[in-house]
Amino acid sequence: MIYDLIENRSRYLSHPVFDEIFEKLLEININTENGIHFKTNDYYFKVMSYQTKTSPEILEDHQKEVDIQILISGEEGIRIYNEENVEVVREYKEVDDCQFYRPIGGCDLKIELRPGFMAIFFENDIHQPQFAVNHQEKKIKKIVIKVNEKFFS
Repeated sequence: MIYDLIENRSRYLSHPVFDEIFEKLLEININTENGIHFKTNDYYFKVMSYQTKTSPEILEDHQKEVDIQILISGEEGIRIYNEENVEVVREYKEVDDCQFYRPIGGCDLKIELRPGFMAIFFENDIHQPQFAVNHQEKKIKKIVIKVNEKFFS
């Protein structure tokens, strides 16, 4: 997992495909419709809006795609778990590249994602997004860039 300013991306993302991805990121703004954008064989952008929660239910990891999560507006808490502190509730399915969990112990790390920052979740990084920061539920707009894991080898 990586959490840093977007402007520092070249420290972590050196393949030329990331130049293309971050150029396209400049085309996304608060008025961009929710849904899938810029779909290629190597990556796609998933733009979404939702209300953060004090007790979100999504706890997941992926095996084939790496998530680069970026907020357009709002703030969101994300928790990261190790495999000893979760229990599988839905086995991995290739169709959505997800395995779902429920926590059975404490998280290892909490981050607060805000505009200007990025969180990168690699395969098998178990993460739980959608947390309300300071228990204040707010609507956010977010981009999850799904990138083929081959660019991280």
